[in-house]
Amino acid sequence: MNRDPMNVVLSAVLLISVTVTAGLCYWFLQSSRQHQMLQSEVVRLNRNRALLQSFGGEAVEYSRKNPAILPVLQSFGLRHVENGTNGKQ
Repeated sequence: MNRDPMNVVLSAVLLISVTVTAGLCYWFLQSSRQHQMLQSEVVRLNRNRALLQSFGGEAVEYSRKNPAILPVLQSFGLRHVENGTNGKQ
């Protein structure tokens, strides 16, 4: 049985094409899965950031009523340390 060389070349090109397509499909699926995981991580971090900003704002507002919390806020950098000069030079 004698094979035509053109059929062998076309078969080899088809095999290579199918292999590359399968590899690209696998890469795309892995990238999509990683993107989905990272997207959920971003959503979670944004939600936590908003929660902490809200909590910090409420703590600063509470410090106006109860100044005993000021050292805690200063340790977290939410309030600046005053030098006792009241901003006068």
